[in-house]
Amino acid sequence: MRILVFGAGVIGSVYAANLLRASHEVTLLARGRRLEDLRTHGLILDNAESGQREVWPVAAVDAPAPDGEYDLVLVAVQAEQFSATLPVLAALRDSVDVLFFGNTIGQSLQLRDALGRRALFGFPAVAGARHGDEIRYGLVNQQQTMLGEIDGTISDRVRRLRTIFRESGFSTTISTDITGWLIGHTAFVVPIAFALYRAGTDPARLAADRHTLRLMVRATRQAFRALGEKAQMPLNLRTLYRLPTAIVAGYWSRALAGPAANCGSLGTAAPHRRRCTP
Repeated sequence: MRILVFGAGVIGSVYAANLLRASHEVTLLARGRRLEDLRTHGLILDNAESGQREVWPVAAVDAPAPDGEYDLVLVAVQAEQFSATLPVLAALRDSVDVLFFGNTIGQSLQLRDALGRRALFGFPAVAGARHGDEIRYGLVNQQQTMLGEIDGTISDRVRRLRTIFRESGFSTTISTDITGWLIGHTAFVVPIAFALYRAGTDPARLAADRHTLRLMVRATRQAFRALGEKAQMPLNLRTLYRLPTAIVAGYWSRALAGPAANCGSLGTAAPHRRRCTP
C-alpha cells in the first residue's frame, strides 16, 4: 500500500516506521528542521520500554507529489492543525482515503464535509517525545488503535485498514461510534491533564499527591455521568472506575510513577513532557 503520513511527530513517525517494517511504501510529509533531519539521518526511533533503537531510511517531502499515487493519507498532526491540512488534502485524487488520526471532536463534521466520503477517523495508541532528530516513544498498552466511519458503518476500507495496522504490530479495533469514542476519550483525559498541570506536569509528583488523584478520579466519573450515552467508555476503564475511589487512585499512582508516564503514555492524554526517561 502507498501511504503518505502527513506529520512527522511522535505518532506519525512511529506508525510510519511500523508500516515500513510491514513492507508498505511510506512517504513522510514534514517541514523545516524535521524534514532536514529525516533526509539526513533517516527515521530514528528509541523504544522507551525495550530500549531498542531503530533507524529507517524513509522518503520525506514538504508537499505531496502533484501526481502522487497514494492509497491512503494518514493525518497525524496536532488537533488545532487538522483544518489547516484541508487545502492540501482536497487537491489530492478523489480516490485517496484520508484517515484523521487524533481527537477531532468539534471538527469531524467540517473535515467530513470538506472531503466527503474520503474522510475516515481514528486514534493512535502511541505517545512519546522528540529529542532532536530522535523519537523516544512508548506504546499505550491499555488502549488499541481505533478506526471508524463517521456514520458508524463497518466498511470494507475500515476492515482493510484494521488488517494493515494489525499486520504492522498495532492492536486495532473498529468502533461503530467513533464520535462517541472520541467524546469518551476527552472525558477521560481532561481530568488527567488538569491534574498534571496542578502537579507542574510532573507525573512522579502527581503520583505522590493522593488528594489530587482522588479529585481526578471523581472528576472523570462526573464527566461520564454528565455525558451519559454520548460517550463510549472502554471496558477496561468502566471496570476500573466501578472500584472504590481509593483503589482507582492507587492504580493511577502506580501508573504515574512508572516509566511509561514519562513518555506521555497515559492514554496519550496529558501534556507530553519534553523528557522521556527510562
